[in-house]
Amino acid sequence: MTSNATPRRCAGPSRRSFLTVGSLGFLGLGLDDWLRLRAATPSATPARGCILIWLAGGPSHLDTFDPKPDAPADLKGAFKTIATATPGLSFTEVFPKLARVTNRLTLIRSMTSPEADHNRAAHHLLTGYRPSPALVYPGYGSVVSRMRESKQSALPSSIAVPDAPIFSTSGYLSSAYDPFSIQADPNQANFRVRNLTPPDRITLERLSRRREMVKALDAFALEAPPTALSASRDQFAENAYSLLTSGAAQAAFKLEDEKPAIRDRYGRTTVGQSCLLARRLIEAGASFVTVNDRGTGPLGWDTHVQNFPTIKNTLAPPLDQAASTLIEDLAERGLLDQTLLVIMGEFGRTPKINPNAGRDHHSRANSVIVAGAGIPGGLVIGRTDPRGESPVESPVTPADLAWVLYQRLGIDPEHKLLAPDGRPVRLVDAARPPKELML
Repeated sequence: MTSNATPRRCAGPSRRSFLTVGSLGFLGLGLDDWLRLRAATPSATPARGCILIWLAGGPSHLDTFDPKPDAPADLKGAFKTIATATPGLSFTEVFPKLARVTNRLTLIRSMTSPEADHNRAAHHLLTGYRPSPALVYPGYGSVVSRMRESKQSALPSSIAVPDAPIFSTSGYLSSAYDPFSIQADPNQANFRVRNLTPPDRITLERLSRRREMVKALDAFALEAPPTALSASRDQFAENAYSLLTSGAAQAAFKLEDEKPAIRDRYGRTTVGQSCLLARRLIEAGASFVTVNDRGTGPLGWDTHVQNFPTIKNTLAPPLDQAASTLIEDLAERGLLDQTLLVIMGEFGRTPKINPNAGRDHHSRANSVIVAGAGIPGGLVIGRTDPRGESPVESPVTPADLAWVLYQRLGIDPEHKLLAPDGRPVRLVDAARPPKELML
């Protein structure tokens, strides 16, 4: 039975914060100025890395983390609700393990976007910017790679497991900042990262000689003006050489080094072993790891047909086991406070159940889970209407979420990068992040 207590929600600024904002206004500083000051002010230690679990296809918020048990039968769906570790907060019954760790996470129930097409919505959620015909914006992992170029690790800054979602790539930045996509299923018995080991009969000594030969040949082309392509090629070559010659970097990918009990705990599934690999990569020095959860079918979380059995039997159980174990494992290893975790898809789904027993695209309401990196536990931000159609309290936009993500990683959201035409572009624009999630 669900508790009658009310979970903590984003209820607006406290009297203290009101006085703070008011005093800034008295000094001629508006909210934009205040946000910039907050972003530029050193505070908590930045997170060492971020793990994004991307639910490709767009999961139903109503059938996962924002159930509406009192809605009419043609809206509320087939699932019962269960209590969570947070008093007053309910999930649907298909997430019992995540329900037990809500004391370690914040649930955003009011994510909203105008984009209901898969590609456009993915661009919006994975970059913080709506799609533009003039510019493809870089994904979070690529921005983090660009901003952490000086990090000391042979691993790429951004890694995608088992592959990269659309629009999680470098956008208008150099392709050198694309995520390193392992292009392999970590749950396969013969799991091996493509191109991570030298070809047969190529020793590291021969590889080193070939590298020096390439550098010598490149020296002959110094008179030619450098291009973005040549610069990207050089960066890729250096990254590849670092990976091939670093035993520590290669060891991070060796899931066979984990105890079988740990692998079982995450689940012997693609998303389970991907989450375990993500934890290993963050430990080894990667800055951003994207786990692309496409489920086992061709549509992933895009449940236009047979929404309820697909979620209950195929999609929810492996995610529930993997994500809850990842949170617990990071906490047990002392890594949760140093690692930001985000779980989301490109949009929610319609309250109205269609004739195929499915739910269609719905961007006005969506649920997102954030945890770690100092994110408060047991907190709920926002609320949707009784039908689950739109936020009625504390709407959160993709730009708002982008602000929180960058700030938690120690990156100034107001920082500007140069577009190909030389125009400066802010990492985040027009954001009003929830104050509970700001440092």
